[in-house]
Amino acid sequence: MTFVHQDVWHWQIAAYLFLGGLGGSTFAISAILHLFEECDKKTLSIAVLSSLGFLALGTIFLLADMLQPMKAMYALTNPNSWIFWGVIFINFYFLAAIVYLIPLLEMWPNLLPVIKKIPANILELLEKFNRLAALVGSAAGFLIAIYTGLLISAAPAISFWNTPALPLLFVISGFSTGAAYLLWLTSFSSNAMSDQVMDKLEQLDAALIVSELVVLGAYFNFAFFLPTGARESAEFLFHSPVFIVGFFIAGLLIPLAIESYGIFFTKNSKKSLSLIKTASILVLIGGFLLRLYVLKAGLYQYPW
Repeated sequence: MTFVHQDVWHWQIAAYLFLGGLGGSTFAISAILHLFEECDKKTLSIAVLSSLGFLALGTIFLLADMLQPMKAMYALTNPNSWIFWGVIFINFYFLAAIVYLIPLLEMWPNLLPVIKKIPANILELLEKFNRLAALVGSAAGFLIAIYTGLLISAAPAISFWNTPALPLLFVISGFSTGAAYLLWLTSFSSNAMSDQVMDKLEQLDAALIVSELVVLGAYFNFAFFLPTGARESAEFLFHSPVFIVGFFIAGLLIPLAIESYGIFFTKNSKKSLSLIKTASILVLIGGFLLRLYVLKAGLYQYPW
């Protein structure tokens, strides 16, 4: 039996999947925090702007990979393609995020002259629909995060990808990277509520990492018990030092240990911001490596 590595999905797609999950989850978590917790609106506006930037950059990576005009046209106009639905989710997301963001920009004095140029009735309308935009954007952000897994799990020829566990793994990982980015961002805030928000984010990310470890275990257990290319893909990852050290140890176990220490053994006033920033950056690096190496592990099996 022969196994051949796929050569269609490149690192640009890994970057697109990573940035899509990060951007969608960053907005979703930010909006939920704003709805149910007191938080620094300046930091919140930076988070929302960042999430828009992540998705815009991810789309550039996608288009860079789809250099063939006919291939891109087919994928973007075919309702049977997950890329088609991803574009729809992203459009809803951008619309909701912009409606949600504009009233927040009033927190920036330098932007007040620009904000004042917007007609008062439009500003009132945006503020009126602010909560609705937060909910719609959060839903779209969640759909974008899960879509990044559905995009490659729909490939039936690669058995390691063609499993419901992959979208679940990617959505949990996506929200973990979003929580980690917000944790890193909040660590720079001097707002009185920042410690409380950081505590919530630390707990959320630790819970997501534990969930990710559980799903990852089930995913690999499933792959190893199949006499197909899925087992070969799993063995490829287990023999990859970058995947084991970079993703599993540095991207999951070390951040979990740091965050668990912060949750159970320190009070807010004694938290080490340098440790929090380190854990956050490691989670982000691990999130990218997960997607990159899952793509690298995509194997076609011959004969069928």
